[in-house]
Amino acid sequence: MNLNLSLSQQNDRTLVSRDYNEGVRNDADEDNEHSDYESYTDGDDEAEISLGSSSSTDVEEDTVIPFWNVTPKYKYINWKYPDQEMDEEHLQEVNSWVEGDPLFVGLYFDSKEDVKNALKHCAMKIHQSYFVTESKPTCLYVKCLNHTSGCPWRVRASLLKNSNKWKITRWGGSHTCVNMRNHQKLDSDLICSCILGMVNEEPSVHISLIQERICAQFGYKISYKKAWKAKQKAIVKVFGDWDESYATLPRWLEYMQLNSPGSVYKLKTKEYVVGHQVNNRYRVFERLFWSFEQCHEAFKFCKPILQVDGTFLYGETLSAWEWFLALIRLHVTDRAGICLISDRHQSIKGAVSNPHIGWQPPNAYHVYCIRHIASNFNHRFKNIALKKELIKLGYTPSKVIFQQKLTRFRNESEDIERWIDSISKEKWAISNDDEGRRYGHMTTNLSKSVNKVFKGARNLPICALVKATYGRLVEYFVKRGEEAMSDLHNGSMFCRKVMLQIQKNQQEASSHQVRRYDIQRKSFEVEEAFNPITQRGGHKWTVILDRRFYECGRFQSYRFPCSHVIAACIAWKPLGNECNILTNCEWKLMPDVDRARGKGRPKSTRIRNEIEWVESQTRQRCSKCNEVGHNRRHCPQQNNVG
Repeated sequence: MNLNLSLSQQNDRTLVSRDYNEGVRNDADEDNEHSDYESYTDGDDEAEISLGSSSSTDVEEDTVIPFWNVTPKYKYINWKYPDQEMDEEHLQEVNSWVEGDPLFVGLYFDSKEDVKNALKHCAMKIHQSYFVTESKPTCLYVKCLNHTSGCPWRVRASLLKNSNKWKITRWGGSHTCVNMRNHQKLDSDLICSCILGMVNEEPSVHISLIQERICAQFGYKISYKKAWKAKQKAIVKVFGDWDESYATLPRWLEYMQLNSPGSVYKLKTKEYVVGHQVNNRYRVFERLFWSFEQCHEAFKFCKPILQVDGTFLYGETLSAWEWFLALIRLHVTDRAGICLISDRHQSIKGAVSNPHIGWQPPNAYHVYCIRHIASNFNHRFKNIALKKELIKLGYTPSKVIFQQKLTRFRNESEDIERWIDSISKEKWAISNDDEGRRYGHMTTNLSKSVNKVFKGARNLPICALVKATYGRLVEYFVKRGEEAMSDLHNGSMFCRKVMLQIQKNQQEASSHQVRRYDIQRKSFEVEEAFNPITQRGGHKWTVILDRRFYECGRFQSYRFPCSHVIAACIAWKPLGNECNILTNCEWKLMPDVDRARGKGRPKSTRIRNEIEWVESQTRQRCSKCNEVGHNRRHCPQQNNVG
């Protein structure tokens, strides 16, 4: 697994961080999360949120955590009380109030934030709201929003002396006002405390699921923006701050390299300039390359194929691809003959054409993804039907059939002919992959699968993202390793996918008709069974194993035996598939109309000649000339006048 992060990701994260910070500042204006009735506030009010760097204590605690432990997992998630999610060793009752209980005088809380959350939960439950009358480091006093109409509900909580506990010291009574349909106190901070478990288990959780969760829990439908803000805050709490993640990244990479010998990383930075002055205390992230030793060793036993794509990153520049591909050659593999599959992005083509980074023949062979080719075609000509035909054309293994289909495709229009001829067939057609370098891979789906594997990690800060790559790969290596050991124990010679395909080909081969053409069993003609339901099959193919000639083209392309090879081994000059017979363009053979059968019933028997007569049989004799071999109607002397 070799991954590359370029400068564009930093810019994206910076924009996300900027939007997120601006969203926090505008949270109150957008969603009325903080009431205008607050008259006395300080730095400890509910509107504040910590976005700065973590303390030195937190940093020291991080260093003792094994680097493969991506994030602390919540072993006990109480979905009824999501704000109390914690690890096993901290699973204990910290407050005397439990969600769902009413508030009353004498309840204890660990902090002022716990008091605020309790007030919000209770307000959500009864569909009422309140405003802050007094908020100080030692006390919190709130009243009902309709207190001017006579509603007596009010709560006061104070910090106990000689203790860090908070206690409710005053409660005015139940609400006497009408319930509200919308709630001001259902802010992103409260929602964040409710979805910490969801974000920890699945960082890519959809905003719609968060909206459904909050609606089911509190009975209020929140806006998309508020749910998004809550998710960003939850990511910060679970996985760390975005900016601080960049500061932690170099230290973690060094620790990873120390604990996983052979793993490599290259962090490229640039100068930090402020006001035309270079600040040497900071460096700006530009791009990052990292690869694990386990992947280096595993690639030695893999097919020599490398599929590259930008997946979810942006900013595919020429310098970025040259830097990335050069590091692949330097640190990952020096194998010759690697098949490099990519799209036709100019940056990738330019990087591959650079002879100094080692991706030119015979070191490597650059080919294109057929689906990217088809997508480019559809973007140009806006024809979905021809796009599908182009994909089928790329997957056609037989050269003759491919050429026939290509001719029909080119005849659609002159523009299409010029467009398709501008791309070398060796770059996109499997029938022209004479050396079988593709191994049947026509797309960049392998690189796309990485995007799916790290779908959750892509939403994380950069340090957590790099950690997640190790954690996910460990899971894959362990799972696939167990499968491989099981297959070897069962006597399988190849991987599970290839064995299943060979078994399928064996079943198909049982229905083929085979004709042997030489006594040494050198070659065969294989005829497929015709399927009347699908209207497919019935073709004839030549298989000559000693010459490694397989007319269907599948064995050459996929590098494992097709059904024709399994059905027959060696054939000598069979007719093969009639589709491969070339047409004579000069003239067309016609029947002789003068020799056409005349009217009347045709004879069912023929007159035998002398060679076919047997001595014991009575021979036919003419009654006119008395000669044998004919009758009077065909007598050669019947026209003689005597």
